[in-house]
Amino acid sequence: MTIARPRKRLTREESRAQTRAKLIAVGRKHFLRYGLGGAVAEKIAEDAGYSRGALYANFDGKEELFVAVIHEEQTRTVDFLRSLLKDEPSPKKRVKKFRDALADLVTDHDWIVLRAEFEVGALRSDPIRKSFVEAHRQQRRDGGELFRGLLQSPDITSRLTPDEFMTVMTNLAHGLAVTQRILGAELSQKSTRNLIQSLFDGLISFT
Repeated sequence: MTIARPRKRLTREESRAQTRAKLIAVGRKHFLRYGLGGAVAEKIAEDAGYSRGALYANFDGKEELFVAVIHEEQTRTVDFLRSLLKDEPSPKKRVKKFRDALADLVTDHDWIVLRAEFEVGALRSDPIRKSFVEAHRQQRRDGGELFRGLLQSPDITSRLTPDEFMTVMTNLAHGLAVTQRILGAELSQKSTRNLIQSLFDGLISFT
């Protein structure tokens, strides 16, 4: 007869991290469905299996929870890109992988909606605007670091600095992606992806 071992009791820090992770996951679903303005903090807490107080013990409110969702999305994206490029020895293949992954990530439906909500929130709320500015800076730093790594090859050059390159790519590509989601069949997702890849290719040179 096998005797089940009692579960290890979580530390206070582990329990808090678990609660935050669950709230972020459920919050993400609510923000995608209802938007930042339509989402209700109490309902998010309820669907996550926690009390209203648990949410406010971890976040100042739904706005801070939303920013945490954005931060997690950006962190996941950077980790994915770093992993993708890490073991590829060919400079040209690394550039192609980076370009194609960037086009896929920018045209992802969930990211389009979350980023658009973030922009609208930043236009209406100064605290969210400050969070947007910091998130944009972090995205530019992380992306610039990745692109700087690509430029270490003497065969690859760009007229833009890594930070400038990422600023152009992330913002113009996002604008294209949002337009595609609005226009629907008039501008296909495949066409949008191809446009983003062409924009990328136009900003670099191979020697």
